[in-house]
Amino acid sequence: MWQTEMTLIVRTLIGDLDIVSPTYSDARIQQVITVAGTLVQQDANLEKTYDINVTTLNISPDPTTPARDDWFVGLTCIRSACLLDQSTFRTKAATDGVRASLGSASIGISSNLSGFKTILDVGPCAMYQSMLDDINIGNASAIQAILSPFVGNTFDPRYLNRGGYGDPNDLYG
Repeated sequence: MWQTEMTLIVRTLIGDLDIVSPTYSDARIQQVITVAGTLVQQDANLEKTYDINVTTLNISPDPTTPARDDWFVGLTCIRSACLLDQSTFRTKAATDGVRASLGSASIGISSNLSGFKTILDVGPCAMYQSMLDDINIGNASAIQAILSPFVGNTFDPRYLNRGGYGDPNDLYG
């Protein structure tokens, strides 16, 4: 069942493995997985499509059984971890630098914001983009390119004569 496997993968990616008091409930992670699955289907050129319902937390057919769709599972779990890391970053950014004082009592909050920014830059969000490039570009079956000399946006064929000077109506010099 995708709920068990993909929830565990996402928990592992975000380091939320505390059995007693995890940061996110299973239902919350499954909600993020369904949202991420919807985004993955928009971003990636995958062979198989899934019917995803965010309100009922359902992905059909199950991408983990009977035939596992590794690309969909991987991309969706990494995208989910990215979304959760972005949420943590937003929360930390909102509370960054908060200082309150009343008389001689004061409360200050130190920040690890730069650490969370690094996680976004090199963690699951960067991995997602790399995997997305692999699936969309690296595994492309039909790629064509047109190679020619560079011509800028101001190209005018009237100036193709040999020396670059002369009569603009004389195309062949």
